[in-house]
Amino acid sequence: MRTILLERLRVQASVGILEHELRSRQQLLVSIVAQLPAAPAMPAADEVGQVLDYRLLRSIALEEVGRGHVNMLETLAGRIARRVLDLDGVQQVRVRVDKPNIFPDCDGVGIEVAQTRQAC
Repeated sequence: MRTILLERLRVQASVGILEHELRSRQQLLVSIVAQLPAAPAMPAADEVGQVLDYRLLRSIALEEVGRGHVNMLETLAGRIARRVLDLDGVQQVRVRVDKPNIFPDCDGVGIEVAQTRQAC
């Protein structure tokens, strides 16, 4: 089994329902955990074609953030999760989206969604 992680990708996103969130972008941190249970711990060859390239996870997150405004973090995380789950070999995905420093008395708020590929 192999797990691929993208941790705390910093992006500027148009997300939220408050007036100031509708007017300007804000920093989010996006993390993705993609589980590939059929993938061996070590690829057959030391070549990128033998693995799920983590650059693809980053690209998916950036594309979804760039699609335009979303009201809810859950929507953004769900869109990213759905696309990652469609990749070959991915059986389960967790996506976490955090808004850092949103309140003065905590490091941030966030949500996490998890999806599993349905058996055929």
